[in-house]
Amino acid sequence: MIFVRKIFLLLFINILMGQNWFQKQVVERPFDQAVQHYNEGRYAMSETILKKILEGEMVDYTEPSLLLLIKSQIGLSRTQSAKVSTRQFFKKYPESQYLKNVIESLGDLYVNEGNYSSAYRMYHRAKKLSVKIDFNQKVDSKIKRLIQIRLPDSLIDELLTTEIVPEVRNVHLIAKANSQILNGHPDDGAFTLNQIDISKLPNAYFSFYENLLRATYQPSSPVMMIGIVLPLSGIDGEMGNAFLAGFYDGEKSNPNSRQRLSVLVQDSRSDELETIKAAKRLAKLGQVNALICPMGDQNSITITSSLESSDLPIILTNMQQNDLSEINNLVYQINSTVSMQGRIAAIYAINELGLDSLAVISPVDRFGEVQTDAFIEEVDRLGGTVVSTQWYSGSPKNIGRQFKFLRQVAFSLLPKDVSVDEALGMEIDSLDALFDISADDFFDLPKPDKKKMSRSDSSRVVLNTIQGIYIPINKKDLEFLAPQIPMYNLNTKIIGNENWQDTQVLQKENIGPHLKGMSIITHSFRSTIDSIIYEGEFSDAYFQGFNIAHLLTQLNLRKQTRQAISQSLQNIDFYSGNGFYYSPDKSNLHVNAAFQVLEFDGRGFIHQGVFHGDSLRLVSNQNP
Repeated sequence: MIFVRKIFLLLFINILMGQNWFQKQVVERPFDQAVQHYNEGRYAMSETILKKILEGEMVDYTEPSLLLLIKSQIGLSRTQSAKVSTRQFFKKYPESQYLKNVIESLGDLYVNEGNYSSAYRMYHRAKKLSVKIDFNQKVDSKIKRLIQIRLPDSLIDELLTTEIVPEVRNVHLIAKANSQILNGHPDDGAFTLNQIDISKLPNAYFSFYENLLRATYQPSSPVMMIGIVLPLSGIDGEMGNAFLAGFYDGEKSNPNSRQRLSVLVQDSRSDELETIKAAKRLAKLGQVNALICPMGDQNSITITSSLESSDLPIILTNMQQNDLSEINNLVYQINSTVSMQGRIAAIYAINELGLDSLAVISPVDRFGEVQTDAFIEEVDRLGGTVVSTQWYSGSPKNIGRQFKFLRQVAFSLLPKDVSVDEALGMEIDSLDALFDISADDFFDLPKPDKKKMSRSDSSRVVLNTIQGIYIPINKKDLEFLAPQIPMYNLNTKIIGNENWQDTQVLQKENIGPHLKGMSIITHSFRSTIDSIIYEGEFSDAYFQGFNIAHLLTQLNLRKQTRQAISQSLQNIDFYSGNGFYYSPDKSNLHVNAAFQVLEFDGRGFIHQGVFHGDSLRLVSNQNP
């Protein structure tokens, strides 16, 4: 009987252990899924799973689940929900091992709200609860970013009054010295740095300390703080990092710069919603004097609209389809608009080249339509004629139909009495010096019939009745379109946009010699291969960052305010940078009208000049 009882007892214990294992698996797997969703940025799915876990009774997973729920709610910008969850965590688990992580997350929440003073406090509290090196290094990186914002003097003085730990006091002193230097008081900054005990300075701040020390030897002048929203992670991360590298290099490129810059960077994560949130956070920060956004059309429109009521100047470095200053009068488009590029191309063709009979081949998309409409409108205003407009969709792998139609138009423009021989450029030489022919010999000859041109004859005719063709192509169209142009015997001037600036394609033997003399209208030009690690569109992003930073360092400012920067950008007459020029349009001071003209010589592009106003001129380097 006792033996039977032992057997039943063992079976019961095994059943309980099996149930516990099963219950653990039931919770552990969803928690792992929630962690995976969070790491991949799917915060809503993570939140849903975690709420279901917390409704259960598995105590082992409630603390980490509640922590991850707080992080997910912060990722979703559900600020109030995150604060409620945080209070719930403090109440239930006041001595939890995850307390430092919750306080760190609370610092992240305050950063998202733009409450940088509270975030600074939270990060220091989190560090004091941790002895783990990896965690402290991560928090130190966040503290350093906050210090660069120019934290209020009142906050730092308050913390220095109550703090007795030397390592922490040193960090507060670095924050204070940074603010003093940014405010244009390097001597005060040097005095503060002198109070730091180097032997007790955390390693994470040593390079920061050295940079501040060097800055104290610079002339006394305020520092202009610039906010930048760009993708440093996600699908467009490589492009954003190239821009930022160029910006830092451009800032340091001129030792005689008028302005010193401090940069506050926000990662948009290649996400439109995160882009808006980052821009709004920077707009709330009074220390930020201007916002730079290297974004495409859609994100630029979104940011421009969302900051319509702000007094923050917004600098857009990518070419836009439209004039966004119509939405927000503090927008400055450094690379102009697509429509203005088409307009300048028309001015170049009519006023500079003296062409009259023009045609257009353009992609049938919004980019092509806007550029083409602006070109045709300006040609008409200047008294020229667009005899034909041809469209193509997708990649122009075969646009023979469009070119054949242009040949038909070109033939229709020939004088009616042109013969086949004249059209083909053939003449019979007079041999009067060798033969003596009497006019009487011809009196009895019948009149020759008008010779009709065959299809094969017409294809051989080199036509020049269309004097110029404007071809504003999209990126990656060049390798398909360029080889087709020589096949159709049009003796005409090709005028393109910046997407023609690809010498690797143009230098091919079947292309280069035939396009000699072609001109393009563009904002940027580099005559030699620069010694940078970026190529193609990443190189373009690098030099966009380089040139906007260099431009900002040359602004003539009496004080570092948002209004002063906005006014200074409007007051620029003409600025010359690294293959880049800036000159606001006289009718709209928010849009750059300084387009460059490049001519292809069969091997590369030669700089012909820059449009300053409505006229093309050779220019020498000069600054605002």
